[in-house]
Amino acid sequence: MAKLKKMVSAVGSIKDLNSARAEFDEASRVLPDEAIFPPDDIRPATTDARTLLLRITHAAESQKTNSQGDTFAAIHIPATNDFAVVMTLNPSAQIESGQTFATIADEGGWPVIVAMVEDILGVRIDHATELEASALGAVINELGGLPVYSRTAFSAGDVEFIEGTNNLNASSVGAFATADPVDDAGQTRTRNQRAALRALIQALKTGGLAKDPNKGATVLGHFASGIHHDKTLTTLELGKIANSLRQLESDDIAVITIPTTSRREDDGTVIIDLDAEAMPALKDALAGNDLPDFFRYLVSLGY
Repeated sequence: MAKLKKMVSAVGSIKDLNSARAEFDEASRVLPDEAIFPPDDIRPATTDARTLLLRITHAAESQKTNSQGDTFAAIHIPATNDFAVVMTLNPSAQIESGQTFATIADEGGWPVIVAMVEDILGVRIDHATELEASALGAVINELGGLPVYSRTAFSAGDVEFIEGTNNLNASSVGAFATADPVDDAGQTRTRNQRAALRALIQALKTGGLAKDPNKGATVLGHFASGIHHDKTLTTLELGKIANSLRQLESDDIAVITIPTTSRREDDGTVIIDLDAEAMPALKDALAGNDLPDFFRYLVSLGY
């Protein structure tokens, strides 16, 4: 009887996993290349490295066309597969002519977003995906919550966060990652997003998903319920990326904020600029062989 129950459970988990895969790969979830990527002749060359651009969108009705509170993160795995870096970007960063990343993103959409990130990082974006915050919340609940550190106590709506470690769930992760608790043009908010992504990656790595097909299928199903992605980001390709991350030690995955500097205008407005000294070194690291040393150094500096 025990063997029969185990077999029935295995069959059920396979069905659930196949169902989640089908939903993820479903045609309605796929965005055409022309709706995501800029013209190929202005893009960096293709390499054996893999870079995924992730955008997590908030659910607030009043902000559905506003990128300001969204999470933008690039996940880069070099061809050597011995390291990975996750880089969150502050949408308030000035890009050109006094316009911020968020302003240009709202006007230009995905092709312009990809072009800006490729210009900032100097590497080609291989995959682009947009995830609804509600789907992420369901994943977090399935994983048992995310312990994240906040540098300051703040409130967002009905949610109170303490200075120190907070345990995020589906109802609080959105508030933590989209609220602006400090008047610093989103610098603190971007660090909160970095903290949430760092905790999420750790939870996915240690959550036993590979050993528990039922849980793995459920998590994939939650992701699939709120995702849109390019056509080459199939569940097979996603599995390869996940396996690369899972096989790395925690010290071999750096989660950082892209370096910026801030200045306050006479009228009190805070202006965020990409760090003119750090960015060339970041580009060189992504294009070269000293990627682990450079990004571990950024982590040690608190980025």
